[in-house]
Amino acid sequence: MKRYKKKRTCRKAGGFVVPLVCVAAAAVITGGLLVMGRNVSDASGRKTGVDQVAAASLSSGSGREESKETRDTELRKTPGEDYSLTVKFRNGQETISGIFVDKLKWEAGNQDASGWQTVQTPEGDFLYKEADLQNMLYGFSEMQDANMTQPVNARIEKQDNGFAIIPENAGTALDKEAALRAVQGAIAGDQSEVDLSGVEGVYKNAEITGSNDALNQQLAALNNTVKASITYTLPSGNRTLDGSTTVNWLTQNPDGSWTKDDAAWNQHIADYVAQLASDTDTVGKDRTFHATGIGDITVKGTGYYGYQVNQEAEIVQLTDELNSGAVTTRQPAYSMTEYAAPDDNNGFGQNYVEADLSRQHVWVYVNGQVAYETDCVSGTMNESYYTPEGAFIILNKEQNATLLGDKIAGKENYYTYSQPVSYWMPFTYTGCGMHDATWRGSFGGDTYITSGSHGCLNLSLDAAAQIYNLVSVKEPMIVYYSSGYTLAPAPAPVQTEGVYYNKNAQNG
Repeated sequence: MKRYKKKRTCRKAGGFVVPLVCVAAAAVITGGLLVMGRNVSDASGRKTGVDQVAAASLSSGSGREESKETRDTELRKTPGEDYSLTVKFRNGQETISGIFVDKLKWEAGNQDASGWQTVQTPEGDFLYKEADLQNMLYGFSEMQDANMTQPVNARIEKQDNGFAIIPENAGTALDKEAALRAVQGAIAGDQSEVDLSGVEGVYKNAEITGSNDALNQQLAALNNTVKASITYTLPSGNRTLDGSTTVNWLTQNPDGSWTKDDAAWNQHIADYVAQLASDTDTVGKDRTFHATGIGDITVKGTGYYGYQVNQEAEIVQLTDELNSGAVTTRQPAYSMTEYAAPDDNNGFGQNYVEADLSRQHVWVYVNGQVAYETDCVSGTMNESYYTPEGAFIILNKEQNATLLGDKIAGKENYYTYSQPVSYWMPFTYTGCGMHDATWRGSFGGDTYITSGSHGCLNLSLDAAAQIYNLVSVKEPMIVYYSSGYTLAPAPAPVQTEGVYYNKNAQNG
């Protein structure tokens, strides 16, 4: 029987069996590789966790061994050399790369570690110089002071009809040192990008944003102030006062905010009402009138007939409406209005009294037709007693009235004359009116030039009665001179004892 020799084995502590050819070390003597495994530590003794493999290839007959550097490059990935960090700014994006080196490779040829930062990754550690990182980061255009814009706070700005909040502008101004720290932190965390706008403390921010409560409260208050809309119905058409005008009545402060300065606001209201009155009032202005038998003439603006805005009352009403934010359509507060529409006989309408003092004649129109006409005697043509011309109104109608002259100085209830009349129709606030004058025997002609009245239109009793029954209070009365005239000087006052008259005593 043939005998075989038992092969020798090598056992490790775990019981694994290795062929004898591996005892102590394995070597291939001819035509093969010599392979050795080993652990590498850094200068501090820390295990890298990376196996370095050295291989020597024995070429046929050459016997040359490849360099250690070539073997490392082929068999091991080098950490850091392909690392890059994308840095996002508010106004752009940049990449940091090319400044990172493999720690093991660097340690092989360097001893001085000052100024270098270590980054630990699962693939291995790499290094970068802080100065290189700072130079690269600070060299980006987004980091240049000239390219940075400061943040702008949200603010209230005036619009056409009110106010609106203009949102804040974040700007691009940043803290360079804070940006550097943020980038270093991203590199230390082996991140691929970092958005600096999301890192607290890097960028400057607006102190007041569009959502600021105080700013929105101010906006609401301002818009409430200018939300009122008052549409005036005027003889010339409608006119509206709204936020497009009142927005300009508010005051802008040095800090850009807006306030309602009461003094300035009230002055704007007064100025607006004054302009409204100037544009609307016809009292005191010359106007065209179609004179009987003559045609269109210009009546002097010395009367009381026409539109007249009561400015004091209008200011009070307008102020209240603006403060309450009212939206309304109305007429202004008038102290005087016209009897008819502006396009109806130039505002005089179809019912009016016409008196041509050059012709000493009176016409009463009813529904556009002459209802009655008569001669008269007007005021004496001197500076004291001539009858004024202009567009007036019938102020009152009274029967059995007593007309009084001037008061006697120093004598209570004494007048230069006292004259009872049956019909009294005043048309001026200075005492001129139409009345019967039974003491006159004739009317018309040129009697008025030297022997006229003290300013009234004297009528016969019948004429006064007829006119009294035809006219209404507030009806227009147009008085004019169709021919030129001259006035004599005012006569000297007549010395008289006067006539006693006490209306209260007589009525009592």
